[in-house]
Amino acid sequence: MHQIFSVGQLTKALDEIDPLQHAKIMKRIKIDADGLESCITWTKEGYTRNCLARTKDYEIILLCWDLGAKTPIHGHGGENCWVYQVQGTVEELRYEENAGCLKETNRLVLTPGKLTYMNDEMGYHSIENTSNDRALTLHIYASPIDTCKVFNEEKDCFEMKDLSYHTYQGDKAESTVF
Repeated sequence: MHQIFSVGQLTKALDEIDPLQHAKIMKRIKIDADGLESCITWTKEGYTRNCLARTKDYEIILLCWDLGAKTPIHGHGGENCWVYQVQGTVEELRYEENAGCLKETNRLVLTPGKLTYMNDEMGYHSIENTSNDRALTLHIYASPIDTCKVFNEEKDCFEMKDLSYHTYQGDKAESTVF
C-alpha cells in the first residue's frame, strides 16, 4: 500500500474505498505543511477550520492553530474522526460524562506524523496547541459533521452547536467556529 503525500491522493483513496475501510487509509497519510501551504489561514482568535474536501462519505478539514489555541470539549455528531498532526505539537484531552459530570480519562501528545482517532462512543475531547509556534492538524471525518455537542463551561452543560468553516475549498466562508 502506497503512502499518501497530498490531499488529492487522500481524496482519491477515500473515493475508491468502502467508507467502512477508512481506517486503512489514515495509516498511510504522510502529508506535510508544504503540501498544504495554499490552504493555510490564521487568526489571532484561536484556530481556523478550512474545509479541503467534502462528500457524502467524508470531510477533510485543516485546522490552523495560533499559539495556545484550544477547542472546547466536544463530540463528533456520531461520526468517526481521525486527527493527523502535520506541524507543531497539540495535546488531546479525552473525557467521559458520568451522571452529568465530566472526568478526564486520557491525555495524548501529538507530534508531526502522529494520528489519533475519536468517536462519540469513546466520549468527548478537546485539542490544544501546546507548541511554541503555530500548529496544523488535518481532521478526517467518516461523514461530514454539521452539528455536534459542545460543552459550555459558563453553563456547565453541553449544547448543540452548528459548525462552519473559515474557508471552503480555498474560498472564504463564514468565519465562526464552535
